[in-house]
Amino acid sequence: MGDKYRDPIHGFIEVSNLENKIINSSPFQRLRNIKQLAMTYMVFHGAEHTRFGHSLGVMHLASRAFLSAVKNGDYEFSEPKKDWYHQILRLIALTHDLGHAPFSHASESVFPKGFEHEEYTEKIIRETEIADYIQEIGNEFIKKYGKDYDITPELICDIYMGRNPGEHSEFTFLKSFMDSELDCDKMDYLLRDAMYCGVNYGKYDVDRLISSLTIFIQDDCPRLAIKEGGEQAFEEFVLARYFMFIQVYFHRTRRYFDIMFCRALEEILPGGKYPVDTKDYLSWDDTRVIQLMHQHANDYEACRNITNRVVYPRVLHTNAHPSPADKREFKLIQRELYKQFGEGSFIEDSSADKMPHKIPIKTEISDEKAIVIVDGSTGKCSTISETSHIIQCLTDKIDIIRLYAKPELKESVFHAIQPIYKDIQ
Repeated sequence: MGDKYRDPIHGFIEVSNLENKIINSSPFQRLRNIKQLAMTYMVFHGAEHTRFGHSLGVMHLASRAFLSAVKNGDYEFSEPKKDWYHQILRLIALTHDLGHAPFSHASESVFPKGFEHEEYTEKIIRETEIADYIQEIGNEFIKKYGKDYDITPELICDIYMGRNPGEHSEFTFLKSFMDSELDCDKMDYLLRDAMYCGVNYGKYDVDRLISSLTIFIQDDCPRLAIKEGGEQAFEEFVLARYFMFIQVYFHRTRRYFDIMFCRALEEILPGGKYPVDTKDYLSWDDTRVIQLMHQHANDYEACRNITNRVVYPRVLHTNAHPSPADKREFKLIQRELYKQFGEGSFIEDSSADKMPHKIPIKTEISDEKAIVIVDGSTGKCSTISETSHIIQCLTDKIDIIRLYAKPELKESVFHAIQPIYKDIQ
């Protein structure tokens, strides 16, 4: 027996009573107040969704994906081990985002040195009541199958962080459901972000993709793979992610507000950084940050620009995949604008960069990053890089550079750019 959560993407998501203890814990409930897409709601007003729903969605998809791959593959798991791995994967998926700071990735520039959200996630799993609830689940598995099937907070963290204790090959297989070009984290956030932003870019056939998952056996070890016939579903998935980065995640106004947000955090956080201590860190969420920004709106421009939605217009930019010549042209015009108006009148964004995918184009099947295609009727195996023209073509890095100017200078800057551009042609 357990509980159900009605999700706008996946319908009913079922959880066990012990999983529900984790969901109802204070560290997990905090995710209700951590926006999934940072400041994107300042552009796409529907993007108010949170890490709470996303975490449930990833658990749901990871569960479906694992069972599908095991069913379709020829790698033999004993029933106890299949049950054990299934539960471990559900717990990794459920807890993988516990360490996110307010407004998710937008906060990461003010983490203490050596910290990413994954380090905070591990601390929360190990140091809070979540550790006790995971151990309760482990105790149930010990009762069912013996001490070799214990589940501990340390095991969950080790597998997700890639430390792979014990039967490392099968743990690597589990990790691939959460950290690979086929992972369930991407599967959920694309669908969820697209729906809440009101766009179609992130949509793909998730049912077809999951039903195409299988296992490729390499050196007696399982690897997540795709059945022959599922290539187009995977291509659609990769293209959905590409278009979401171009149109949503790297939207010019969203990027501007992320920059403002980071500047505001440096001013309002004690010492300009989030605390290392787990309990103190968990006291920070979106609501607390927004309240502080309102309190300091008269003290700091960044806080004022966010609370009053003051937008610096974009006055100069490259395309999504600029050539070296495009970048040189951008820098030349930028230097001239700095001379005329002063560098302090502008904000540069040169961090909107991302590879469309990380699949090696020229590779052997044995490469761990290769996506293997398995033809069940002939036994032939190939890679998506060999069979997909789309994957072969999506090799250039997204690398957008933008320059924003103070609103009062917008027209003057645009007038100044035209003769500069003519002079360099």
